[in-house]
Amino acid sequence: MNQEMLFRIRVIDRCLRKASQRWTRKTLAAACNDQAWEHLDLERNYTVLTISRDLKRMKAQPPAGFGAPIEWDPTLKTYRYTDASYVLDRLPLYQEDMNLLEEALGLIQSAPYFELDKGLATLADRIAERLKLKRAPLEMPAVVFSHSEEVQGQQWIPVLYEAVIRRQAVVLNYKPFEEAATRQVVSPYVLREYNRRWFLIGFSHSYQKIRTYALDRIQHAEQYFLEPFYLQPGFNPKRYFDPVIGVSIPEDRQLEEVRLRVTPLRAKYLITKPIHHSQHVVEQTDTYCVLSIRVIPNMELKRFLLSLGEEAVVLQPSWLRQRISDRLKEAARHYAAEG
Repeated sequence: MNQEMLFRIRVIDRCLRKASQRWTRKTLAAACNDQAWEHLDLERNYTVLTISRDLKRMKAQPPAGFGAPIEWDPTLKTYRYTDASYVLDRLPLYQEDMNLLEEALGLIQSAPYFELDKGLATLADRIAERLKLKRAPLEMPAVVFSHSEEVQGQQWIPVLYEAVIRRQAVVLNYKPFEEAATRQVVSPYVLREYNRRWFLIGFSHSYQKIRTYALDRIQHAEQYFLEPFYLQPGFNPKRYFDPVIGVSIPEDRQLEEVRLRVTPLRAKYLITKPIHHSQHVVEQTDTYCVLSIRVIPNMELKRFLLSLGEEAVVLQPSWLRQRISDRLKEAARHYAAEG
């Protein structure tokens, strides 16, 4: 039984617990596909045949299955638990799982801004002792994060991370560059790192919309208990960031195709490290390469295009081509004035 099957079985179990809903193989497959995108960052298309096999495995008696009391209604073509008190809590844990837990603990210990390692180490010890598995702590980290302890704003990560996990509102003293500080109540959704800076994405109770907060602009942060946490319906962090590069999402822009003509050498770097997951090669010759991405143009994209300098030319859209051209001409004027 592989990890993906176990994941689907857990999703099916959670669905069948919701006795007020009617679950067909099709709706169970849709739930598994949706959860795979949200929790595994995988795009899957599980079929009703796959779900049928999972249901059969769940109904089978141990050790082959879990003895789940699943009943099929031929009239409604739906599934349900006949025993509302049934708990599918005996999914197997193997030595390989313990090794994965140890590796995950090593990753967390390598990130100095998270304070989770002690609690997880204790949990790993208890699991290993209870199941008589071997816990072999890593002698040295396999991954070393480049983030410095001195990066401004990292001190707020522990309190914000806890608020995200617990779905607890926070109050921020927030001061954008060249603006006065304001006090804002935020329902925090996710922390994201981009270009060695950390950002909090959450729902602003004052502005009544999702906003992005740079942690280095936060002067103080603490959990706030006077207002309830609000989760905007349908919010999914992966889908939220899917159409952009970086973290900012302009309200006045739509999804557009951006085409670049780059030099052959720069093309090698961009093909091996794409600008965006939508990137594809439109045309490639010995003297140039045309790349296309489909994104919402934002500040991070403009900065990236400017960083390419003479190695790239924006072909479309025309407004973005003009914007980059004007910025490069302005930079050239500054150099000429200094010369």
